[in-house]
Amino acid sequence: MPASDRYLRDLKLMHKIFCASSVVLFVATIWMMAADHDDEWRLIQTIFDEIEAAKLAKAEVEAKVRAAGSAEGFDRKIAELQRQIEEKLEQIETAETGVPALRKELQLAQAKLDALDRRVREERAIRDVKRANYDLGIRDGLPADELERLLAEFEAAQQLVESLERQREEADAAVKKKQAEVDAKLAEVAALEAELKKLRAEVDRLERARDDLKPESWIKKAKREIMTWPIIDGFNSPHRIQQDWLPDLKQTLGMAKTDRFDRCRTCHLGIDRFGAGNVPDFPFGEVASDNPDDWVRLNKFPHPYASHPRPDLYLTASSPHPLSKFGCTGCHEGQGSGTSFQNASHSPNDPVEEEEWHERYGYFHNHFWEFPMYPKRFRESACLRCHHSVVELGVNPRFGPTAPKVYRGWQLVRTYGCFGCHEINGYDGTRSIGPDLRLEPATEEERRAAEADPGQRPGKMRKVGPSLRHIAQKTSEAFIVHWTRNPAGFRPSTRMPRFFDLTNQQDQLAQRLMPVEVAAIARYLIDHSESVELLAPRKGYQPDPQRGAQLFAHRGCLACHSYDSNVAKGITADFGPDLSRIHEKLLPGEDGFRWLYTWLRDPTRHHPRTRMPNLFLEPELQNGVYVDPAADIAAYLLRHQPEKVPFPQSAVDESALDELVRLFLGKATTRARVEQTMAERKFADPGTEVKGDEIELVPPQPGEVSDEQWLAMRLNYVGRKTIGRYGCFGCHDIPGFEKARPIGTSLQDWGRKDTTKLALEHIEQYLDEHGEANGESTRERVERALKKARSNTFRSEEERERELTIAYFYSSLIHHQRAGFLWQKLRAPRSYDYRKTETKGYDERLRMPKFPLKQDDIEAIATFILGLVADPPDEQYVYRPTQRMADQIEGERLLQKYNCRGCHMTELPEVVYGVDLDQIHETNLAPADHPEALEWLLKLKPPRPALTGEKRVFTVEGEKVELPIMTFRGLLYFFDPEEDPEFQEYSFDLWETLDVAGKRVLPATKMLVPASQLVEIRPADGGRFAEWLVERLMESGPAQGNRFLAWQMAPPPLYLEGPKVQTSWLYQFLREPERIRYTTVLRMPRFNMSDAEARTLANYFAAIDGADYPYQEVEQRRPEYLAAAEQRFRKRHPGRPQSYLKEAWDTLNAPLCIKCHSVGGRKYQASDPKKDVHAPDLNRVHARIRSEWLNVWLFNPRWITPYTSMPAPFPRGQKQFEPLFDGDAYDQTLGVRDALLNYVRLMEEFGPARPAVAADATKQETTNP
Repeated sequence: MPASDRYLRDLKLMHKIFCASSVVLFVATIWMMAADHDDEWRLIQTIFDEIEAAKLAKAEVEAKVRAAGSAEGFDRKIAELQRQIEEKLEQIETAETGVPALRKELQLAQAKLDALDRRVREERAIRDVKRANYDLGIRDGLPADELERLLAEFEAAQQLVESLERQREEADAAVKKKQAEVDAKLAEVAALEAELKKLRAEVDRLERARDDLKPESWIKKAKREIMTWPIIDGFNSPHRIQQDWLPDLKQTLGMAKTDRFDRCRTCHLGIDRFGAGNVPDFPFGEVASDNPDDWVRLNKFPHPYASHPRPDLYLTASSPHPLSKFGCTGCHEGQGSGTSFQNASHSPNDPVEEEEWHERYGYFHNHFWEFPMYPKRFRESACLRCHHSVVELGVNPRFGPTAPKVYRGWQLVRTYGCFGCHEINGYDGTRSIGPDLRLEPATEEERRAAEADPGQRPGKMRKVGPSLRHIAQKTSEAFIVHWTRNPAGFRPSTRMPRFFDLTNQQDQLAQRLMPVEVAAIARYLIDHSESVELLAPRKGYQPDPQRGAQLFAHRGCLACHSYDSNVAKGITADFGPDLSRIHEKLLPGEDGFRWLYTWLRDPTRHHPRTRMPNLFLEPELQNGVYVDPAADIAAYLLRHQPEKVPFPQSAVDESALDELVRLFLGKATTRARVEQTMAERKFADPGTEVKGDEIELVPPQPGEVSDEQWLAMRLNYVGRKTIGRYGCFGCHDIPGFEKARPIGTSLQDWGRKDTTKLALEHIEQYLDEHGEANGESTRERVERALKKARSNTFRSEEERERELTIAYFYSSLIHHQRAGFLWQKLRAPRSYDYRKTETKGYDERLRMPKFPLKQDDIEAIATFILGLVADPPDEQYVYRPTQRMADQIEGERLLQKYNCRGCHMTELPEVVYGVDLDQIHETNLAPADHPEALEWLLKLKPPRPALTGEKRVFTVEGEKVELPIMTFRGLLYFFDPEEDPEFQEYSFDLWETLDVAGKRVLPATKMLVPASQLVEIRPADGGRFAEWLVERLMESGPAQGNRFLAWQMAPPPLYLEGPKVQTSWLYQFLREPERIRYTTVLRMPRFNMSDAEARTLANYFAAIDGADYPYQEVEQRRPEYLAAAEQRFRKRHPGRPQSYLKEAWDTLNAPLCIKCHSVGGRKYQASDPKKDVHAPDLNRVHARIRSEWLNVWLFNPRWITPYTSMPAPFPRGQKQFEPLFDGDAYDQTLGVRDALLNYVRLMEEFGPARPAVAADATKQETTNP
C-alpha cells in the first residue's frame, strides 16, 4: 500500500485525550497514596499526642503550684525576680558603682590575654619545627656543627615560648582578678538569676516537651506536619508503627510455626506507660466526653489510650510477664501484625458492643483468622497455655487471685467430675501441654503399670461420687430408682446431674423405655453389690440420740455436711452431702443402722478411696460411763427412720424391657441370634466364655431359666448397658466397670476444636421456639435485652450484665462459635437433639446429663474449657514454679481436696478500719516479760506496716473526720450487737506484730475498733466450723461464755504453722494423727491420703510461711551448743554439783509443768479439775516443735496464741525452785527449752524424775525481789 502523510486518528484529539488521561491518572495516584496513607492508627497517635500535650500542660500547672502555691503565684514570682534583676542591673551599671570601668579594664585585660594566646600558639608551632629539624638532623647524620646550630635554634625558640607563657599566665591571672571584682559587684544579680533558673527549670523542661508534641510556632507546626506526609514520613516521622519482635514465642500460621510480630502498641501507645511505684500514667476509665483535655483533667482514659492494669503482674520489666518477652498476642490472641481495628481481630464482649464497633470501625468477625482475640469475659482462658497447675491463678501469696474466673471454672470441673466422662490429659507422653485432670488408676495393678512406664504419667483425680460396690447393704432398690430418676427431687443441693426426663426424653418411646432403664440400673447395682463385714456396737449398748446430737455438732461433721436441725443452726457446708434426709435413704431397721455405724467408725471399709476421714469415734469411758460416739450419732441421724422403705417400687414393663434387650443385642450380634437368645432365654450356655455386656444373659447354671431369673438377667443386661452408655462409672466405683474408659469427648484441646465439627443440628430452631426453662423463646429474650440495651432501660447493672451475657452466648451459638455451643451444652445438654429423635435410634440419642449449674458457673467452666488448647509455647514461657512454690500449689490443691479449711483457719480474719493514731499506743513489755524474748518474737513475727496509705472520712461523735486506714489480723473477742450503735465497739485479740506509724504493737494486744470507724472484717481463710463451734460452746457448751476456753476446745488456727512444727513430725501426724490437745471436743481425723500427699501437705505449711524445710536441724542438740551451754552454766552458776542438762531436766520435772502436762514419765493428774487444764503431753515436743517457736512460747505463750491458758512458766523477777539455776528465771526458761528438745536423750540418761526432786523444789519459797 502506498505511503501517505495522513494519520489514522486526529492528533489534536489524541493530545487532548492523553492530557486528560494523564491528569486522571495523576489524580488517581494521589488519591491512592492518600487513601493508603489514611490509616486509623495515625489519627489515634495524633490524639495521643494531644493527650500527652494536655498531660504536660497539666504537669506544668502542677509544677507551678508546687513551686509557688498556685500558677498565678508562680507567674508573679517569676515577674518579681525578673524585675529585681533588672533593677539591680540598672543600679550596677551606673558610674558610681565602678562596674563600667571594671568591665572596660576586664575587656582590655582579656584582649591582652587573647593576643598572648595567639602569640604563644604561633611560637609553639615554630619551636616544634625547630625540634623536628634537630630530630631529622640526628636521623640523617648531619655534621656536629650543623647539629649544634639546629639545637641552638630550638633552645632559643624554647626560651621565647617559656617567656611568652609566663606573660600569658600573668595576663590570665589579671583577667581572673578583674572578673572576680566584676562578679563581686554582680553577686546579688547572679543569685537572683540562679534562683530564677532553678524556679523555671522543671516548667521549662515540660514546656519544651509539650512544644515538641504540639508546637506553637507556625514554622515548627509546618515542619511537624510535613514530616507526616506520604514518602516524607519515611524519614523520622513523629508517627510510626510500633513493633515488638518475639522470635521465641512462635505462632502457628497454616502448617508452620513462625516468629511473632506484635504491632498492638501502634494504637495502644500508653499500654506500657507507668510512673514510679508502678502507677499507671494513663489509668483506664470510662469518660462521656471525647475531649482529651477532659480525660486528662479526670485522669481517666478510654481504650486504646489507657495503660495496662496490674503493672506488678504484666508488661513491666520487673513483672513475671515483661512486654519484651511476652508481647500482647501471646496472652490476648488476635492478629498481632494487624494495624487496623478490624485486622487486629478484636472480639466484642456482647452484641451491643459489636453493634457499636460495626458502626464506628466497620467491625465484622473475620472467619479467616484462626486465633481471634479473646473477648473480655474469656480473657483469662489464655492463662492455661502456660499455667498448667491452675492453682497459682486463684491462690497466689504474692499477687493474689490473678485469674479468678478460670480458676473457679477449674474448681467446678473438679467438683462436678467432668473428667469422669471427658478426659483432660495434660501430658503428651511426659511433656506437659495443659491442666491434667485424669482419673487415677482404678486398680493397684494399673497404678503399678503406669508408674513403671517412663513415657507416661498416671492421673491423680479420684472419682467424685461415692462407691456403689457395696450399695445393697446401704439402701434399697426402690431408693436407687427414685434417686436415679431425679436426684434433686430427694436432695435439692446435690451435685449429681440429672440423666432422665430431659428434653430429648419427652416423646412416647422414651417415656416407655426410661423407667425400665432406671429400674435396670438399680437391679444391676443391687445384684452386683459386694458384701462387706459391718460393725456393730457392743452387745446391749443403748445408743443415746440426745448425746448423739451433741457429738454430731462437736465432732466435726458439720465442717463438711449440712443438716436441717436446731443442732446445726447457723452453719451450712457443702463439701459433703446434706444429711437431713439420710434416715429415708438408708435401709430401715438394724441394717441401715449398722451400715451407718460402720461408715462412721471405718469409712475405708466401704470405700478405700473415700475422702471421708476416720473421726476416731471409738468407744470410751466418760465419767465412768461407757459411750460409743458412732452409735449415738447414728441413732441421732436415724431417729426418724421409717419402718419400711418410703419409696414405692412399680413393676417393670417387660415388653419395654424386651425392646431394650433386642435394641442392645442387635448392636452386638445378628438379628437371628437376638431372636434365638430371647426364645432360649440365654445368650450362651453356662461356662461359655463371653466378652462384653452379654455375659449378663448367660445363666449361672445349666437348666431351664425361670421367669424370675430371666427377668433379673434381662434387667442386669439392660442395667449394665445403660450404666456403660451413660458413663456412671466415671463418678462411681461400680463392679464390672473397673477398666471402662471415659465415654465423652476429650477436652484437652477443645479450645481449638474445628468449629465445622460442632454438631449444632436444629439448635437455632430450638432456641427460636423454646430455649428457656419456662418454655419461652431465647431469641425473643435476647431481642428484648438488646432493645433495652439500646434504650438504656435496664433496671440494674446486674440485670444488664445477666441479659447481655445471654445475648452474647446466643449470638455466638448462632454464628457457630465454640463459646455459644459450650454454653448451650452446659445449659441444656440434650437440646441439640431437638427434632432429631425422630430420625435417631433410641440408643443414639445424646447422653450428657444436666448439671445444676448457674449462669456464672457456666461462664466460668466455659472460660476454663476454652483455654484448653494443648498448645503450650516454648518451654521458657511455661510456668515452672520453684520447689517452694510447687509445694504451695500442690498443698493448696490438697487443702481443697480434703477440706482442711472446713475446720481450720489458714489465714486469720483481717480487720480494716479508720484509726485515730492518738489512740494507738506502743506495746511496752510487762514486768514479767524478758527483754531477750522480744528479739526472738520479732524474728518469728516481724512487724508488718499496718497503715495502707489510704484515708477515708468517718463520722466520729457527730463530726466528719478524715482518718488513715489500718489493717490487722486477729480474732474477735467481744461485740455487743444490742448496744447503742453510736457506742458499739469491737474488741479483737491481735495475732501479729504491727508497725503503726512507727509505734510497735505486739501480739495479744486488745484492739478496740469503734463500729463507726469499721470499714470491713474480711473473713478468715477457712475455719467456718471452728468459729461456729466457739459460739455454740460459749452459749450452751462447757465454755459458758469464756471465749478463750471455747477456742481451746475448737480446731486451732493454722496461722504460722510452718515456723511452729517440724516438717517430719507433721508428715507423720498427717499419716497417723495422735492426740495432742485434751481440751478439744474433737480430734484431728485420719484422712485417706497417700504418703506423697502427706509429705506435700507437710511441706506446704513450711513453704507458705517461708520456713526451712523439709529437714530442720535442732541447734540445741549439737555438741558444740551443749558444750557452750555447759560453760555458760558453770560461769553463771558456780558451785552447782550437776551438769547443765541435769539441772535443766530437774527444772522441767519440778512441780510446775506436771500440773498440766504429762512429762518425765509421769502422767497428768488434775489436782483441781475445775481449774487445772489437761495440756498437751511434753514427751513429743522434741520431735514436734521448732526451737525458734519454742523460744517465744516459753517466754510468753500469749504472743503466739492469745487465747491460751498457759502462763509464762518463769516470769521475770520471780524466783522459783531456787536451787535450780539459783532461781534465775531466764536461765530456767532456756533450761526447760533445752530439756524439751533433748527429751529422749535425757530420759535415757536420767530416767523418769524422782519424787524427791519435786519435794526438794517445793521447799523453796517463791520470792518477788
